[in-house]
Amino acid sequence: MVENGERIQRLERLNEEELKKLAAVLSSTMKNGLVLLMGNLGAGKTTFVKGMARGLGIKEEMVTSPTFVIMNVYEGISTLYHVDLYRIGDPEELFYIGLEEVMEDEGIVAVEWADLFPEMWEDIPRIEVKIWVRSNSERDLEIKEIGEEGILSETISRWKEEKTR
Repeated sequence: MVENGERIQRLERLNEEELKKLAAVLSSTMKNGLVLLMGNLGAGKTTFVKGMARGLGIKEEMVTSPTFVIMNVYEGISTLYHVDLYRIGDPEELFYIGLEEVMEDEGIVAVEWADLFPEMWEDIPRIEVKIWVRSNSERDLEIKEIGEEGILSETISRWKEEKTR
């Protein structure tokens, strides 16, 4: 679906494994770029990043929430930068953690709580992932492709193929 020139896909009732598989396909399709993750506490943002790690050949067990360290870096097929902005109070702090530098690097930057600083991402091509809790075992999500070309449609079709296997 296209709204305001943005490609959007809504998916419902995903269990944890389906969420991880979708994220794995996304990261293996992207290889580099920016993924913004939004959702309440416990919605599945870190779970999504674990799936992204899987898609880059990184062991999921290595991925932990960077709430207190702000950024974790994982090496795989591509580098995965996992950033958590939950504890950041001032946009200037983003400069001190090196966010601008890693966004210029090759690799994927996955940012949890990106909605706390919407002005940071205005002119940057990105994938936005919003996750909602439907139940203890199911999540709904919306994926939006902004300024990218074809990543979303390729991701969704590959994910649907893998689901049927």
